[in-house]
Amino acid sequence: MDVVKVLDRLVTAQGVTGYEHSGVAGVVAELFREYTEGFNDAAVTTDVNGNVYASVTGEIEPENAPTLLIMAHQDEIGMIVTRIEENGMLRIASVAGVDPRALPGGRVLVCGRQALLGVVGATPPHLVSSSDASYKMEELTVDLGLPFDKVAELVTPGDRVTFEPLPPLELKNGLIASKTLDDRALVAAELYCLALLKKRRFMGKVVMCASVNEEKTGLGAVTGSYHADPDMGIVMDVTFGKCDCHSDGFDMDKLTLACGPNLHPVIFKRLKSAAEAAKIPYELEPCMGRTGTDATDMQVSRRGVPCGLISPPVRYMHTNVEVIDRETLLNCGRLLAEFICNIDRDWRDGLCWD
Repeated sequence: MDVVKVLDRLVTAQGVTGYEHSGVAGVVAELFREYTEGFNDAAVTTDVNGNVYASVTGEIEPENAPTLLIMAHQDEIGMIVTRIEENGMLRIASVAGVDPRALPGGRVLVCGRQALLGVVGATPPHLVSSSDASYKMEELTVDLGLPFDKVAELVTPGDRVTFEPLPPLELKNGLIASKTLDDRALVAAELYCLALLKKRRFMGKVVMCASVNEEKTGLGAVTGSYHADPDMGIVMDVTFGKCDCHSDGFDMDKLTLACGPNLHPVIFKRLKSAAEAAKIPYELEPCMGRTGTDATDMQVSRRGVPCGLISPPVRYMHTNVEVIDRETLLNCGRLLAEFICNIDRDWRDGLCWD
């Protein structure tokens, strides 16, 4: 799989949290259909909230074979138009955690009656005192280069705004930079796992879900987990990568396996064993409570879902230049495939705590 080409299709699609139907859900459904072609009983569906599912069945089908739900979220952080100024400038607010420090001087796409490129402006540094050097969202404007009447014709308060949808940038040493790697990079990992499973035998049913609204409400995980009714689940979401400005993060060339009270100890143990069997480098990420991912909502669905969490490190999270290691991303797909193919007939008893 050419992961850069897949990422290009994913990250350039529109889909701010709560607005995934504007573009990304359709792109994900197209990709799921491409990558499930040739599987037994393959099906791609979308629910009323916008979650997209790809279900495939393995060749080994004993009685009481499990359903495994794998989830990565398709939504992205972004902004929303709050009002139009008399000079045609747009005021915006953050949707789900855009860092205002990353906006001034940047290019954005306003998703109005037609897509409009604009730039984000702020008070020049010459006119700002050193004590007021940090930017606040309410101080920023989006300049479309249009007068008020034309802007009012094309844009309405409530329209979404995204970072400019540029193709991924291939950096040195296998690193990739782009907007929206959180979490569409992990949707790409789901696709890579499907590609690997075509060459292997596995048991039971695997449901890949690209969930909506993870960045704000968790709606997709709540409804998606209930809909799929899995016997076990794995969530994939990014974690913080180590860099000079954030030395407490994780090594970019290793994925992380989360452990703690929000994750099921047996699923964690099996993920760890699968990583070691496949010679995939990893670190442990201790989580003292809620993980801030779809795993929190998945684990309490229906009667409860034994749940694990896999994360590749990403630098500069919630900006338009998130950076990920290509090999680490592919290792997420490899680990999923190894975990799936290691599920055996005693899977139910094996989920009991030691």
